Amino acid sequence: MNSQHVDYVTTYFPHKNQTKIQGEPSHDDLKRLKMELRADASSVDSDLGGGNHGYLGLVLSDVEYLALPGVGAGNTFRAPVYPAALVIPATSTAIRAMELKEAHRDAIRNYRQCQHVEKALLNHLQKSLESKYLDAFMDDDTALLNADIPDILAHLFLRYGQVTGEEVKAMEAKVMKTVFAPADPLVLIWNPIEKLKKLAIQANLPYTPQQLIDLAMQLIKNTHDFELAIGEWNQKGMADKTWTNLKSHFGDAQKALKDIRGPTMAQAGFHQINHVAEEMRDSFQITRSELANMMAVLQNEGEETAQPESYLTQSDQYHHTANAIVESDTQVEILKL
Repeated sequence: MNSQHVDYVTTYFPHKNQTKIQGEPSHDDLKRLKMELRADASSVDSDLGGGNHGYLGLVLSDVEYLALPGVGAGNTFRAPVYPAALVIPATSTAIRAMELKEAHRDAIRNYRQCQHVEKALLNHLQKSLESKYLDAFMDDDTALLNADIPDILAHLFLRYGQVTGEEVKAMEAKVMKTVFAPADPLVLIWNPIEKLKKLAIQANLPYTPQQLIDLAMQLIKNTHDFELAIGEWNQKGMADKTWTNLKSHFGDAQKALKDIRGPTMAQAGFHQINHVAEEMRDSFQITRSELANMMAVLQNEGEETAQPESYLTQSDQYHHTANAIVESDTQVEILKL
C-alpha cells in the first residue's frame, strides 16, 4: 500500500473529530487533548521504538516513551530522516543491487508514512485550540505548526495546565468517596489512586508510597469484607508493603472470597445489613418508650394541677404528633436501608 495515498485519520484514528477547547485551555482540557493524540498515534502500526506502540513516540517525550510497558532502554523512538540518494557500488551483483534499491524504497516509504501521521496529529492539535495559544509554533508562510508535538504539549502544560494544590485535594476527596463492593474489580480502587498520584506529581506535591497505600487501605476497610486479608497485610514487614504487593495481596484475597461466596459475592455484607437493621429497630423502640413516658408525665401533670380540657387536648395533639414523627422517621430509615 502506498502510504502517500492513505488517509490515516479516516482509516486508523479513533478520534476522527477534535474536541474543541473554547478559550484558555485548562489542565483537564490539555490532558484530554493529549489522550486523543496518544490514541490516534498508537493506532497506526510502526516498527519504530520497539514496534509495540505504533507512532506514540511522536506524541510523548523520550522519558515518557521509555516509561511505557514493554519498552526497553535501547528502544528510544526516533522519527526516520529522508534517506540519502541511492548509490549502488559498481562491484554489486544484480541481486545485491536489487536489495539496495528495495531497502532505499522502504526507507523512503517509512519516512513518508511517519511524516503523514505526524501531520495528521499536528492538524488534530491545531484544530483543537484557538490559534492564539499556538502562535509561538506557527510557521509564518504556511500557518501550520512546525514544531514537535511533545515540545508543543510541554509548552501548553507549562503555561496553561498547571495543577494547584486545591485540585489535588479535591480529587483526593473524590477518590475517597469511591463506591466499591467486594464483587467489583479491584481496579476501581487502584486506578483512581494512580491517577491521583500523577495529578499530584504535576502539581509538585507528590504523595509518598505509604500515603497511597494508606488511601487504598481505607477504601478496602470501608467494605468490612476483607478483615482477614487486612490482618495478614498488617503482619507484613515494611519492606513487603509495596504498591505492587498490595494489589497482588488483595487480588488473592478477593479470589478467595469469591471461591467461598460465589462469583457474585451474594452474601457479602449481609451481616452488616442485619446488624444495622437490629440497631434501627432497637433505636425505634427506645424512642417510642421515651415519647410514651413523656406523654405520661404530661398527662399526670395535667391531672394533678386540674388543668382545663383544652390542655389535655393539646397534650393529645403532642402525643399524636410525636407518633407521626416516629412513623415518618421509621419509613425514611427503612427506605434508606
